[in-house]
Amino acid sequence: MSHPTLAFALTLSLFAVGASGCGESEDRAATDAELPGGDTADDGADGAGDADGAGDVDGASPEVHLGDLGPDAEPFGTCEQDPLATAEGLAEKAARYDAIARRLHLHPELGWAMSVTLATGVDEDSATHDDVAAWHTGENDGLWSGLYMASQAFRYATTGDEEALSNLELLLASETDRMRITGVPGVFTRQMIPPGVPGIACPEDDAAYTTDVEKDDNRWVRIDQGGCANVVDHATGQWTTTRHCGLDAYAGWCFLDNVSQDEYAGHMLALGAIWRLVDVPGVRDAAAALLEAVGVHLMEHDLAFVDWDGRVTEHGRLWATSFADTPGFLAAESLAFIRLAADASGREDLDRYYHDCLLQEAGPEPCLPYPLESGDPYTSWLSFMAVLAEPDGCKSNYNNLSMVMTWLFDLLLVEDDPAVRAPALAALDQEIFRAPNPRNLEAQHNTWFTFMWAAMHRLEPETASAADRATMETAVCGLRQFPASKAVQTLDPGSLWPHDCEGRLGGSQAGSPIPVAQRCVRTFLWWGSPYDRSACTADDRTILQPADYLLPYWMGRYYGYLPAEL
Repeated sequence: MSHPTLAFALTLSLFAVGASGCGESEDRAATDAELPGGDTADDGADGAGDADGAGDVDGASPEVHLGDLGPDAEPFGTCEQDPLATAEGLAEKAARYDAIARRLHLHPELGWAMSVTLATGVDEDSATHDDVAAWHTGENDGLWSGLYMASQAFRYATTGDEEALSNLELLLASETDRMRITGVPGVFTRQMIPPGVPGIACPEDDAAYTTDVEKDDNRWVRIDQGGCANVVDHATGQWTTTRHCGLDAYAGWCFLDNVSQDEYAGHMLALGAIWRLVDVPGVRDAAAALLEAVGVHLMEHDLAFVDWDGRVTEHGRLWATSFADTPGFLAAESLAFIRLAADASGREDLDRYYHDCLLQEAGPEPCLPYPLESGDPYTSWLSFMAVLAEPDGCKSNYNNLSMVMTWLFDLLLVEDDPAVRAPALAALDQEIFRAPNPRNLEAQHNTWFTFMWAAMHRLEPETASAADRATMETAVCGLRQFPASKAVQTLDPGSLWPHDCEGRLGGSQAGSPIPVAQRCVRTFLWWGSPYDRSACTADDRTILQPADYLLPYWMGRYYGYLPAEL
């Protein structure tokens, strides 16, 4: 199959040295985390082995359930002798993190999970949301909270725990607000702030609301008492009431526009998991409605996210030949989002759009109004990933690595057609997880990536190779080493691991993945570089939210990779 124009070959060489993608969410050490009070740092950027039936849903693939091992199957290794492991077991840490997330990180009047700064003199072990001095809100709220929401979907599917279900109901109500506040079905806001909640407030500086000419910066929008969007006109410097109205339910709120693909990584992973795994009609229906809205928006806008102001968002061009990223990255994203939406909604038009437009099953017929979209099926683009920077991966974009893993996971969560699964799995292995690059994803010792990779392959102990088993046990070691608290501690990985190369954003990188026990805590550990040598200083008032432990833990439990007693 031929692909259009030599320009793509040239572009791929540019992407391969780390120039691609939206860089604003790349998670960094706690010293550079999102700042409290509404500001953000400039960071450049299936069946459960121990389930009680909570995860069985109508329409799910019978192959999704992987936890029921045969009588002669030997389970995956459990990393029993790791000298860097915490004294606490995996289940004990999960119970602690689930408890603290509910009482501290999830405010009932906000409804999304955030890191916090505690009031002076308050102890982490007893603190509640009433003890928060500042909420660490930022432009990636939707991403980070979405990853926490996904963890609760897997938790409920594994255990049927009522607290997990209650969390999902609260999170989904907020998730619905996160879309409705923009006034555009299918388009989420990056960040939203209601009035009257201590520790979080809308920006006061008019510059934050001043419209952006190029649509390459995020801008705040204030909703007046009449339910209309208010902004500061860049030409006049005056507050202006726009014609974008009907937002009466959010009078007095503000929201941040120009949503990016990073946010959708969290949203779609969580909503897809809820749709497929949580057999509770009200919850499942809410997730399905949001998935449908995303799919319809993309179908009606030719695979672009069009914001409240009628302009395509900076990182909202999803068609494979848009040059917004590599063709494989964008094809995986488009396939995943439309397939999830078609599956959740049951809409015939979305199903046709997926099969006849993206997969070209009715025959070659260009269906998108872009000159380089020549009618090639999107599966044929999947081998054009180029997400690992050549030659050694040091300048790779970790945002893109994390995002593309969620795109492929979302797609393969609902897709059983071998004609789609085969190229998707080939791209996963050959371009990403086991790519011929010393910093491929398998080499990064990223527990979350490994469990997603195993789930996409429907890996089971009785069919796993020795190499697969070693990779899975290394993933368990990552959770063994994960700290039992996400209060910021003093660590200096650079004193233990020498400099090897300079990363995409200029930071010093080690030559090998730094063990989890020796890394600074992050908002979501697995999103950032495991080679980062940055140091951090203790701050017992800053407590980061625990989605990065809970998501891989509950995925591992759900898929049967982690015994309940571990």
